[in-house]
Amino acid sequence: MVSARPSLASTSRGLTVHSSRTRFAGRLDSGVRCHTTHLGGHMLKAQLATTIAFVMCCSSVQAETTAKATCEPTAEGSRNLVVSFYTQALIDKQVRAAFDTYVSPDFVEHKPDVPNGSRSAVVDFLEGLVTELPGARWEILRTVAEKDLVFLHARFSPAPGAPPYAIADVFRVDNCAIVEHWDVVGPPRDGMPNKNSRF
Repeated sequence: MVSARPSLASTSRGLTVHSSRTRFAGRLDSGVRCHTTHLGGHMLKAQLATTIAFVMCCSSVQAETTAKATCEPTAEGSRNLVVSFYTQALIDKQVRAAFDTYVSPDFVEHKPDVPNGSRSAVVDFLEGLVTELPGARWEILRTVAEKDLVFLHARFSPAPGAPPYAIADVFRVDNCAIVEHWDVVGPPRDGMPNKNSRF
């Protein structure tokens, strides 16, 4: 009789599920590989899919819980949370992961370029921007935190050597999650009469 008890192993590309006498290998989700036995393969595959979904869900919840556990409900804690979010989302270009970790489901966006001002619309907007401008670079210059607000001044370069944009972001934080965002964008200008840098 074939053993139907799988073993789980982590790999650099995701979670791999193994069982004895492997005959079939199929993709369940990106980064997840499932090996089933030749006896009762359909049943085992369904059980493995459920197990993997549970493990992946727990990993996401654990990441969010860890982020909230390290957050302090102070102005400085909010500043650290916003800097971590900005770094992951824009500097490291992991938009969706950053939103999953640091942003409230009820997030409100005030940027006029984003339809509906919803969380999902912002994720789509930023992922599209990162895809369209693969050489883009964001740099945090300074931050100020006051009560539940974090102000962030940044330099955005759409491509290497391109004239930079000046960005002023304002985030509102509640219960260790980003709940609201405003921004002001200053595009490059020719013939600046003021020689003092915007940065």
